[in-house]
Amino acid sequence: MHVFTIGCRHIQTYFVGQVNVSISAGDNYCIEVVLRCFATEGDGLGPHELNDGGVLATVVAAGFKGELVRFQAGVTMEISRLDAWYSSSDGSLEGPAIYIVRGLCRRCCIPEVVLRCMQVSVSLMESGNPPETHDQLIELVACPETGFLYLFSQHQLQEFLLFEREYEICKMELQEEFTS
Repeated sequence: MHVFTIGCRHIQTYFVGQVNVSISAGDNYCIEVVLRCFATEGDGLGPHELNDGGVLATVVAAGFKGELVRFQAGVTMEISRLDAWYSSSDGSLEGPAIYIVRGLCRRCCIPEVVLRCMQVSVSLMESGNPPETHDQLIELVACPETGFLYLFSQHQLQEFLLFEREYEICKMELQEEFTS
């Protein structure tokens, strides 16, 4: 079993539907989220080839990205602490499940860094200074060996494609200026 802790409100989930919520006694403005699930095939246990954190990291990342069902626009999160633990059947903590945190960070951070790089590429292209490594960034995201493409949510992929479209339009406009 995994225990995943964030901030100060308790939510226990066994991925069969049980959810308990409580507000922090120490700080009403801080929440702690504790998610619990039983290990299942594909949840990141065993060889951590993908370093994706499994089902738990996938669900939490979708929550962080604001892409869960019934998400309310404008609601933001500030994470003060993040850890994950294995626990025994009696609920006692056994040891850290670092791959879940690593997978969550990969799912949240890599797409955002790539999107910011795409934004910079577009700005450079608009200013007439095409970046030298833009195509390498596209190849890195598309490369099956990195698995980066699967870290993007649908919304992030749309944003990625819009940046690439804008980049290519600016590139064509620059080429047109040089040939005129």
